[in-house]
Amino acid sequence: MVNASLAYEILLYINSFYFGLFATCELGTLILKSVLIIEKYNVRETPWTLGQDYAVLLGLMVIEAIRLILGRKGSLSERDIPVMFSVLLTIPSIIGVLYLLVLQVVVLRIEYIWCTLMLAIQTLEFIFATMFIVTMCKAPSYD
Repeated sequence: MVNASLAYEILLYINSFYFGLFATCELGTLILKSVLIIEKYNVRETPWTLGQDYAVLLGLMVIEAIRLILGRKGSLSERDIPVMFSVLLTIPSIIGVLYLLVLQVVVLRIEYIWCTLMLAIQTLEFIFATMFIVTMCKAPSYD
């Protein structure tokens, strides 16, 4: 039997460091793409689409920070309500990463790697958080 609480806590700990790296690198590549796209392609739609990319990244940063804080508090105190909210916030977070992976103006190869790894971590967190919630909601057995 897998200790879902321990696995979930380890994944949250790993994700707290990885997301900082992910957000910093994604912001850096977005700034680089802004400069290169505006210089290389003189497209009128570029400021709007780049603004949309920045907005998605900013929203992802906020949602992911709240999700990680709720997940850590719920996991450490062994309460299921904050973990449930963390699981609910995983859905918009996954959608934000999928936007960065698929729908950006220009997607670099390194972004495919970053976003795929982020999706893998989020999927594993979702699975172990669900297992944690199920074990917390189950009536205790005194065998």
